[in-house]
Amino acid sequence: MSFVITLYTREGIVMASDSRLTLNAQQKTPQGEQTLLAAGMSDSNYKTFLADGKIGVSTFGKADIQGAPISGYIDTFIREHLSSQPTVTGLAQELNQHFRAFEPLPDVGFHVAGYEETDNRSKQMVYKVAPNRNSVEQVNPDRPNGEPSHGATWGGEGDILARLLQPVYTKDNNGNFKKMPHYQIPWNFFTLQDSIDFAVYAIRTTIDSVRFLPRPKTVGGPIDVLVIKPNETMWISRKQLIKN
Repeated sequence: MSFVITLYTREGIVMASDSRLTLNAQQKTPQGEQTLLAAGMSDSNYKTFLADGKIGVSTFGKADIQGAPISGYIDTFIREHLSSQPTVTGLAQELNQHFRAFEPLPDVGFHVAGYEETDNRSKQMVYKVAPNRNSVEQVNPDRPNGEPSHGATWGGEGDILARLLQPVYTKDNNGNFKKMPHYQIPWNFFTLQDSIDFAVYAIRTTIDSVRFLPRPKTVGGPIDVLVIKPNETMWISRKQLIKN
């Protein structure tokens, strides 16, 4: 599994992901019981990519296709199968069709984000793509007044972050529930730096939490962060190949 997050705020788009590659395996005990093992194979896996110099793609879910890391398949798609000068919408649709051609259908999901020129302005477009459901869904439609929406979407091991952000109730001795103080995040006030900080916080909190919980350690390693603005893209952090 993985944890990826995409934030879309007034100043730009931030996409971030962890780096752990985990493979599931079953082990049979002497008593004949089946045990599911999540083996961490690598902390140098790429999950966020830049296509055509302007569109971000993040992947989560199944880590391999036909026995090889999915990162290589995404690189090949961007290099060999992507149409020239794609739009964000077009890339999301092409990505969906490309991975639907695999047999069996891979249980993977994608975020696709960037800017499109619409009505003489650069418009943020953020999509969730799920090839196994043949789904290409825009997650940031304009608000009813026509203004762009701001927020965040994430995929993979998102239960830890969801618990932090959702309303919580406590139960007293009489069985009555009392709502604890809850503060919604004002996404519309986020600066670009706030977005970067939140993306890193979300992934780092997930990594640190799974470390102490009796659950598979499926999120970990360095955090890659990509920033997309209307006329500029930049890697805030990106794993580099090194010679040991």
